[in-house]
Amino acid sequence: MKIVTLVENNSISDKLKTEEGLSLYIEVDNHKILFGTGKTDLFIKNAEELKIDLTEVDTVVISNGNYDQIGGLIYFLKLNQKAKVFLKKEIFDFYNLSIKQEAKIEIEYLSALLDYNDRFVFLRNACTMLGNLVFITNFDKNYKLSKTNLLLNNKTKNSISIDDFQHELIFSIKTEKGLTIFSGCSHKNILNVVSTVQRFLPALNINNVIGGFNLSDNLNCFQLVSNKRALYIGKELNRILPKTNYYTGYCTGDFSFNTLSDVLESKLNKIEVGHKMVIL
Repeated sequence: MKIVTLVENNSISDKLKTEEGLSLYIEVDNHKILFGTGKTDLFIKNAEELKIDLTEVDTVVISNGNYDQIGGLIYFLKLNQKAKVFLKKEIFDFYNLSIKQEAKIEIEYLSALLDYNDRFVFLRNACTMLGNLVFITNFDKNYKLSKTNLLLNNKTKNSISIDDFQHELIFSIKTEKGLTIFSGCSHKNILNVVSTVQRFLPALNINNVIGGFNLSDNLNCFQLVSNKRALYIGKELNRILPKTNYYTGYCTGDFSFNTLSDVLESKLNKIEVGHKMVIL
């Protein structure tokens, strides 16, 4: 399996630009997959620089409805005429509202997306397996959620409430060696993510976990997870998955990344735009 980072908060090259968000290009078996689109069309520009042809993508996975995951989707749908988009229907039930530094930022899906409704595959089952692709929509609740979630609300015409992230899902890919988990933001807690996958797929080893861990504000405006909490998460990951490798950066934050690395050591890796990896 080949994975290339198209959007992230940091980059390996001045030629590859960054933004708040995540987008990964994945090649595995007969699939070319886009996991997340970031918040603009930047993933397309970076893909062109990296000589990746996004018109050949056959599968798109949107892990949640926040703008840093779905914002670029409209640009992809105009570019690519064939890919199916896997996501939860709950993404379209609310407007998302982010509250940062006393400023309210609307995070809403573009109504133009509804023109492409025939391209969407809404995931309703707790666990859906399509060959080697696995989509899980029901999360364990063994671990408490991060305080960073308090910055994100659901908004209707009549009310505003704390986002419950019913629009979030887990994506995994099976290979002969085991599982690789992709989690866009891990709003439900990265510990709940891995324990959920273990519950649904107990016979498979989890070799890799890739994505954001939701331990800080994406732009490091806030550090809402204490050193003690980050250490606990690292130790618990070691306990649950002692041989797993982790690839993160986006919405984990430098502070928490450094704390996690004290526990996970060489098993923890940072991803940046242009970062390429081959996983068995």
